[in-house]
Amino acid sequence: MYRRIIALTLIVAGLAVFWVAAQSAAAAPPASKPAAGDPTKGEYLFNLAGGCGCHMGPAGFLAGGTEYKGPFGTVYARNITSDPETGIGTWTEEEIVTALRTGKAKDGHQLFPIMVYPALSGMSDQDAADLAAFLMTVPPIKNEVPPTVLNFPVPPFVAPVPPSATAPTGGVARGGYIVNVASHCSACHTPTLPDGSPDMSKYLAGGPIEGEVAHNITPDMETGIGSWTEENIANFLQTGMRPDGTPAGGLMALVIQGGLNKITDADAAAVAAYLKTVPAVSNDPNAQAQQLPATGGDMNNLPFVLALVAGGLVLLGAGALVLRGSRNKN
Repeated sequence: MYRRIIALTLIVAGLAVFWVAAQSAAAAPPASKPAAGDPTKGEYLFNLAGGCGCHMGPAGFLAGGTEYKGPFGTVYARNITSDPETGIGTWTEEEIVTALRTGKAKDGHQLFPIMVYPALSGMSDQDAADLAAFLMTVPPIKNEVPPTVLNFPVPPFVAPVPPSATAPTGGVARGGYIVNVASHCSACHTPTLPDGSPDMSKYLAGGPIEGEVAHNITPDMETGIGSWTEENIANFLQTGMRPDGTPAGGLMALVIQGGLNKITDADAAAVAAYLKTVPAVSNDPNAQAQQLPATGGDMNNLPFVLALVAGGLVLLGAGALVLRGSRNKN
């Protein structure tokens, strides 16, 4: 009798968790009609994102194929060239914008959030249209990418704040928009909690990622870049050179060489100004990397709603096992 009560309790708890997940993934309000995109401006936004390096690979420019493994399963970076058979050549500008900001693919399935749509959900209507317009101009490369295999379903994503029509144009607001949306710096530079969600108490304070370490870019004097001037920060974004004359390496070098070095003087200054306003956090990501598996950043950055789904599956499974044991015993 007690085993059945425990089983039913677990199952009810699992269903409750699924209900919370469903509420977190409630239907989004109807999207407004997208603006007409400018591919030239879209290319600049593409460069601010470091050239979408996840989609680079041996097959060619944005032809995808890179494999990412984790507790979620196996994800392959998609071919986002204009190839009509293996890429996104048949997608409309509006469908690309939808995928960028909500993770919903042309066929309706939900992309896994290793694709940074949670950050891009804040991209303005005009910028999203411009970026989509640029992607439609990418030369086609035929490269069939293996299908993604996940251990649990991905629920729909709803942006926490509706995007604006246009992006900020200058100052700290512009810098924040670039850091948090266009360049999605937090995906690498903010460490994650055990459930995979970003640890906002250590916003931009660095952590392990892909076998490397993303540096602390808060103004902390000991472990961050508090000693850097705004000019130092802007110069680093454009050249990859630190104030001491040493170059960026690893993933950061790829981001800079992939397009971030094309950032305008005004935008580089805006980013530098914004980073000086971020709360200083004392955090040595190198020490953290010695204690944790080196799989941070996007690889571990599962949205809270996915953690709920996983928890629900565990509870339902546990309940079923206990109930089965109770029946066998009786």
